Amino acid sequence: MGAKNRVAVTLMAAAALAACAVPTQGTAAPAVTVAPPPNTIVIQPPAVAAPPQTVYVAPPSTRTVHPAPAVPVARTVIAYYDALNRRDFPAAWNLGGRQLAKGGSYASYVKGFATTSWAELTVTGVSGNTVHVHLSARQTDGSLRTFSGSYTVSGGAITGANMKRVS
Repeated sequence: MGAKNRVAVTLMAAAALAACAVPTQGTAAPAVTVAPPPNTIVIQPPAVAAPPQTVYVAPPSTRTVHPAPAVPVARTVIAYYDALNRRDFPAAWNLGGRQLAKGGSYASYVKGFATTSWAELTVTGVSGNTVHVHLSARQTDGSLRTFSGSYTVSGGAITGANMKRVS
């Protein structure tokens, strides 16, 4: 097919498509905006801001360096942070949150995690009932807080903590 014939076929196809786009009866007409008369003050209602939303970033998997998670006291601390990452505050409360809250209420305990997106725990060692850890906690503003220290575990729950903020 020559160049002239291709142009003709293309123009005919374009005309056929344009014919399909012709409005038919019942097609909505575009809205017409009427400007206010001169010297008229138009007051717009204030924009309503959407309520803030909390977005949780999927936490990295909890990892252990040493010892293996088979050590029951280490498993308790890992389970505590897994519960926090799942936002399962009742489970975290029962795994030691109650003791870590130092007499505070459950509601204030939960509120204390409002700005934490997730936490990554590394178990660095176990000595008796003491679990030594390194903790990285990503905040909802994107910042990262790191801690180092230990948790004491007794009866399947955390009974104390000695944690220091590193950064």
